[in-house]
Amino acid sequence: MNDLLQQLDWRTLVLPAMVPIFVAVLIAEAWRFRGQGRLTLKDSMASMGLGSLYMVFDTIVTVTLVALIFSWAYQHRLFDIAMTPLTGLLLFAALEFCYYWFHRASHRIRWFWSAHVAHHSSTLMNFSTAMRQSAIYSLVGNWLFYVPLAFLGFEPIWVFFMLTVNLAYQYFIHTQWVGKLHPAIEFVFNTPSHHRAHHGRNAEYIDRNYGGILILYDRLFGTFVEEKEDVPVEYGITRPVNSHNPVTLTLHEAVAMFRDATRPGPLRQRLKHFWAPPEWTREDDQKGL
Repeated sequence: MNDLLQQLDWRTLVLPAMVPIFVAVLIAEAWRFRGQGRLTLKDSMASMGLGSLYMVFDTIVTVTLVALIFSWAYQHRLFDIAMTPLTGLLLFAALEFCYYWFHRASHRIRWFWSAHVAHHSSTLMNFSTAMRQSAIYSLVGNWLFYVPLAFLGFEPIWVFFMLTVNLAYQYFIHTQWVGKLHPAIEFVFNTPSHHRAHHGRNAEYIDRNYGGILILYDRLFGTFVEEKEDVPVEYGITRPVNSHNPVTLTLHEAVAMFRDATRPGPLRQRLKHFWAPPEWTREDDQKGL
């Protein structure tokens, strides 16, 4: 734990250093689309509120728990992996792989969706949407997907750095400002077009395009979908919250999940509310429809 904290250096400053750029492009986007309804003050303030809650709670949990677990995993590592350009590329690809499965699980397992839902709660798509993060990410265990990298032998500080770079990149794909790019770029990278489709709640797009920086794992595992000009993306979630309160946006799905799990019924059916897909309902509920 102490060793990790002592390494707080430039690798921990990526996001703080990027904040002025984030703010600048958000202001530019707001000016570009002024009066078009693509950004609203209430929606953007809710996004910033969610981002602030996330930063506070995620920092607390990371320092008090997650860093300790990563340090323990690294102490029991399988290999000693020195950071070189080659191993850096390997870590990039491995972390992207872990991120893909974290993101896919966050859509298909309700326990993880209860945190991730906050990110998809806006019916708009702009740079401020990227700030919609969940304060309970660390509590539901999003970090579990990256612990294997420390077990393999990657220093935790490098894992956190690469994850930060991944998340910083994703800020810039939350926009309607950029259309489709060159086909070669669209084939390899997660672009604004691919991510707009990811944020769609309509049947053509929902639960697709889970990549962070790359879109290759989606192509490999059959979860890729292309944004179509004749099928406009409907942003948001299938069960809208209709609130701009950051606390409500953070907790509403977790509250609903536990409420469903505590309803009378067979234990297996009750527990299934935690690990089944978010849209799953009990057989009795389906019969009553």
